[in-house]
Amino acid sequence: MSKDEYLKKLRLKIKKLPKQEIEEAINYYQEYFEEAGEENTASVIARLGSPSSVASQILADYAVKDLGTDHDSTKKSLSAIWFIILAILASPIALPLLAVVIIFALTLILVCGVTVLTLFVFVIGLPISGIVSTISGIAVFFQHWQTSIFFIGLGLIAFGIGMLLYSPIVYFSKKVSSGLVKLLKGLVDKITHRSKEAR
Repeated sequence: MSKDEYLKKLRLKIKKLPKQEIEEAINYYQEYFEEAGEENTASVIARLGSPSSVASQILADYAVKDLGTDHDSTKKSLSAIWFIILAILASPIALPLLAVVIIFALTLILVCGVTVLTLFVFVIGLPISGIVSTISGIAVFFQHWQTSIFFIGLGLIAFGIGMLLYSPIVYFSKKVSSGLVKLLKGLVDKITHRSKEAR
């Protein structure tokens, strides 16, 4: 395989990345080939691995890029998870192993997603039930004031707890999603490392 064929295949494998990222990656590997010299193209390809292997690493690296910054968001983490899945699909591994890896990754994503969603429903439900309880307590004040005070107090407590838990749950969801991305990137790194060793 020539250098141009290699870079063309690599470009196709990473076409889902932003244009600037694609150009940076292609330029990097083009310089890598040029520094080694035309006569060493075969040894450079042997050292790098297949275009699929390199693409898998590029996609995984892009996925975790900037995750440690302060401005990371759940949307950015979901985007990173998507790029990790693309990296797994781009990796040159056997079909049965690929199926197992994809099922594992999707199961992990589903479990984390359901956990975070459940916590958000709980945190949103608490203030709503607190408001309903407070309104119910006010409505029965003239009929039975002791019951009214009980429901108003219960409502205010539920509302307060819901408001207090909101920030920690948002923080927890960000940490879970970025941790999931890093875990899946580690999985991609192991897969690409093993596929290089197998050759």
